[in-house]
Amino acid sequence: MTRREIREEIFKLLFEHELIDNDIQERIEEVIKEKAITKEDQIDFLKSYVTQIIENEEFLIEKIKDTLDGWTYERLGTIEKVLLKISFYEILVKNIGYEIAINEVLELAKKYSYNDTKDFLNGILAKLVKDMK
Repeated sequence: MTRREIREEIFKLLFEHELIDNDIQERIEEVIKEKAITKEDQIDFLKSYVTQIIENEEFLIEKIKDTLDGWTYERLGTIEKVLLKISFYEILVKNIGYEIAINEVLELAKKYSYNDTKDFLNGILAKLVKDMK
């Protein structure tokens, strides 16, 4: 699996967790088995991202709220919330280059959301990057 494909599984796991407060560790193991992920670095990437995004959820939500302009966090759809958590996590916690983090999340938005969601997320993430500089 590529990193992009694993990010997609991370998105799906976090989306499901956002909707139903499930046993996330059990679901991670199920996905690893279902998708036949065997490479240790891919398993670690999947597990650490999902676990750490959930562990840092309060911090990420606060940062998202601070960045939103003219919107409240509560008005965001579940897809947008999850995609923003992933990208904010990558940019603020993992220090992944913002170009990569933004590109990856916009690709997911194109696949799983409405056409204008990509532009909406891009605007929020551009503001985050601007505020960081």
